[in-house]
Amino acid sequence: PFEDQADITIRTNYFGTLNVTRSFLPLLEKSSDPRIINVASYAGRLTILRSQDLVDAFTSPTLTIPELSQWMDRFTRDVEAKTHSQNGWPNTCYGVSKLGIIALTRVLARDFPEMMINSVDPGYCRTDQNDNGGIVDPWDGAYTPYLLAL
Repeated sequence: PFEDQADITIRTNYFGTLNVTRSFLPLLEKSSDPRIINVASYAGRLTILRSQDLVDAFTSPTLTIPELSQWMDRFTRDVEAKTHSQNGWPNTCYGVSKLGIIALTRVLARDFPEMMINSVDPGYCRTDQNDNGGIVDPWDGAYTPYLLAL
């Protein structure tokens, strides 16, 4: 059920990315050419949000990682309480997790201007997640993140 997907999806995609990034930041700060490439998705576009207040929060030029993390937790709580729709959230845990990654990338790029920090959408790749219904070969989907890492 949808209510069961929110926590694991947000914890894996958003908080997992955040935790790995935090773990590597000390090493990246020592690098002469530090790069962070986050895998995003078109599914995380701003238009999935049904509330201007949410759009404003996710696009705020002063958004912080703790604030963003609170929004991600709020989505999970709202889904579990079955109040997400009335609070302006969409019916996609995956989309919100990727929206969080895109916002996280923007905050990191602002806070660490000496690093090259990007998010990239690999396209609708054929994977187990979509029963191999995607139109992009996974190798092709991985090519742009690979180029950004060079």
